[in-house]
Amino acid sequence: MKNIRPIKKAAAVILKILLIVFLVVTLNRIFMPKYITENEDGRITQEYYPAARYSDVLFAGSSIVYSAVDPQILWEHNGISSFVRGNASQTMWITYYMIEDALFDHKSDLVCIDTTFIKYDDDFVEEPSTRKSLDGMRLFPSKINCAFASMGEDEKLADYIVPLFRFHSRWKELTWDDIRYAWYLKPVTMNGYIRDDEIGPAETEDLTYAGDPEQVISPKNEEYLRKSIELCQKKGTQVMLFKAPSLSSNWSDALDAQIKAVADEYGITYINFDRYSRDIGLDYRQDTPDMGSHLNYTGAVKFSEYFGDYLADNYSLTDQRGSRYDRYWNKRIR
Repeated sequence: MKNIRPIKKAAAVILKILLIVFLVVTLNRIFMPKYITENEDGRITQEYYPAARYSDVLFAGSSIVYSAVDPQILWEHNGISSFVRGNASQTMWITYYMIEDALFDHKSDLVCIDTTFIKYDDDFVEEPSTRKSLDGMRLFPSKINCAFASMGEDEKLADYIVPLFRFHSRWKELTWDDIRYAWYLKPVTMNGYIRDDEIGPAETEDLTYAGDPEQVISPKNEEYLRKSIELCQKKGTQVMLFKAPSLSSNWSDALDAQIKAVADEYGITYINFDRYSRDIGLDYRQDTPDMGSHLNYTGAVKFSEYFGDYLADNYSLTDQRGSRYDRYWNKRIR
């Protein structure tokens, strides 16, 4: 009997610990925003994990990517199985940790890194967007290091590790949907792509860059761009850099030249797709929801078909149609 009592006590302690963990996790899920019908990019990070083993190609970048690259089109048009790990205002350092997190236990064949957000300074902080990127990330070192790299001066690491600390004040806003969707696992995005059918025509289709012609990529941006490339090459994963097409004038030839110089140094490709808008067939009178800053669905179809053909022709990728991937994609598309 004496030997049984310590076992019972230990079992009781373990049970209490498990119960506390379960309650904290459940409360986290209840209090966190659900991003089901709005701000859907807040779902992208957590939706990656069930799709990881089917993500031969990984796209990483800001909102310009999740509005321009449609994995369904890549699958149907080229047999490329992919996922977009992008979020609004996703900085180069968040992009790096998204890639690191993905390659930790899965080897993608190709990683395509969008460089659009490299134009901002090292001190860029947008807490709501950072939260949408990180709240759905699994609690691995990549998440902790990403939080350290992204936090503003007034933010606390604990708020990212236990989102309940950040969102506890939402108790006044809670609705039945917060409980209903606490464990909601059905995808809201199409492998990271967020469809937008709105049309907000641009006033002109002529693109002239108005950014600083002498702008230099900031040290932190260059550091994480290089780290992203080096990580992929260390893992034996093909990597390329690109700028998704838009009519935004907030860019410069100087940024293009610097990014290309980095790409050349590592023996990889950089493409600014702004320069191929006509070849792609983009019509900014109908292919944008916001006067050219992003692509809508019709624009995404055109770009995804064009980009998919380029990737299939220039990288060692397997057409997975007719393989075990069919079951996954048939379920996703239906």
